[in-house]
Amino acid sequence: MTPPDLPRTADVVVVGAGTAGAIVASLLAAAGDRSVLLLERGPGGLPGAAITDLTRLPLEDRERSAPIPERRGRPVVRGRGLGGSAAINGGYFLRPHPEDFAAWPAWWTPARLEEAFAALDGGDDGGGAMSVRPFGDDELGDVPAAFERYWSPILGPARRDAWSGTGLLRVRSNRRDGHRVTAADAFLAGPVPGLTVRGDTAVDEILHDGARARGVRVGQERVTAGEVVVAAGTLGTAALLAGSGVLPLMGLAALRPREHAERLVRFTPRREVTAPALLQSVVHTDDGLEIRCYGDDFAPFIGGQPLRGVPIGVTDMSEPSVGECDGHGLDLGEPTAGSATRMDRGARRVAAMLTAPEFTDLVLPGSVEIDPVLGMSQHATGTLPLGGPHVDPLGAVRALDGLRVVDGSVLPGPLHSGPHATIAAVAWAIATDLA
Repeated sequence: MTPPDLPRTADVVVVGAGTAGAIVASLLAAAGDRSVLLLERGPGGLPGAAITDLTRLPLEDRERSAPIPERRGRPVVRGRGLGGSAAINGGYFLRPHPEDFAAWPAWWTPARLEEAFAALDGGDDGGGAMSVRPFGDDELGDVPAAFERYWSPILGPARRDAWSGTGLLRVRSNRRDGHRVTAADAFLAGPVPGLTVRGDTAVDEILHDGARARGVRVGQERVTAGEVVVAAGTLGTAALLAGSGVLPLMGLAALRPREHAERLVRFTPRREVTAPALLQSVVHTDDGLEIRCYGDDFAPFIGGQPLRGVPIGVTDMSEPSVGECDGHGLDLGEPTAGSATRMDRGARRVAAMLTAPEFTDLVLPGSVEIDPVLGMSQHATGTLPLGGPHVDPLGAVRALDGLRVVDGSVLPGPLHSGPHATIAAVAWAIATDLA
């Protein structure tokens, strides 16, 4: 559907109002020297309290979430509307390990990265634009409290500082008063001179002449622009680039998203457990695993009855699976044999943990089982890494002037933490430089 008041020209069109798009559009417009049009396929209003409540994962809300078919039949759900997937995720906002950036282009200096992250998460003290802070001791649910009692004597107390690293980590969360704070809440809540936001507006095509991007097509209408910034999320961006004929200009038939496979270990609780948030504590191992202590069965967060038990996730962050997205379908790939071996070894370690004294009052004896089916983390990234053959260090597409990609697509290399905080920092740094 094309809004009747859709502007027909803009200096910059930003496609997608998730984390990256909201930050880029707001900061570019705030510079005061250009008009910016932010177009979003989903709802154009800020996500309400019922959506952002940390005790909910509104994955079945079709206004705010969208399932994406995957060739192997695995569930993939991404967010829609202002705030994007950050409005429906677990509120996890951890920086990666500092060494994860060692191979990034030289433009991404430690000082520039620190400035970007600190603007969003407030550094060690917390806060920032995204209202980030670690969960407090008095906020921990029953399962993460037992998890930390088990790991603290082995790894030391839970780290709560801004940079993550190997060991026990208290999750830092983008939240306020029990609700997720999205980039839309942080950057689009008030009017920004020069910025026009249009929701319920699907961009069907990037318009170009083979040498330069000229704008976008929305239904039958064309919007001309000096620059187009695509921030539709890794999978949405891949589909739009493919459907607009940009991939052949890059010499590509398909893009290769990286995804974190996850092995779940489940147990039946002896009693009802408290779970104020989905994920409050994790362990990063020295062989690249993230052990995720989920607070309860996923079903109550989604709005259903407990079905399969409380999960602990084991994910290989050091070697993501590599899939394929070609505009006609999505395949998230499978882990390598080495990655699967590491996750299986970690799952056995978790199963043993659940029989330890710290879990005696929580785990029903004989109920611990390792899920035979691998899941996925909804973390697809890395199809067009910064400074690689297809985009420059600030996301500009080398094969097509006037087109830039700024979202999870451009993250280089594996990260030891989930990508949300890094996507936000990349968007902030690029937009600040361009502004």
